[in-house]
Amino acid sequence: MIDNRKYIEVPVLTVSEAAQFIGVGKKVIYQLIEFDEIRAMREHGKVMIDRSSLEAFHNSGKRP
Repeated sequence: MIDNRKYIEVPVLTVSEAAQFIGVGKKVIYQLIEFDEIRAMREHGKVMIDRSSLEAFHNSGKRP
């Protein structure tokens, strides 16, 4: 059985787009990645955020 929580799904957002989406600064997005609250990957030197994990974090009611 494949654990889909470990894979990035399309669509993805840039760090700036993710920060704007949940109303925080880019530094907070990097911290959320570091603490495994949201999934991200590096592609061609850019950090790309999995939108579904960002939405799940945002909808969870947790505060960054």
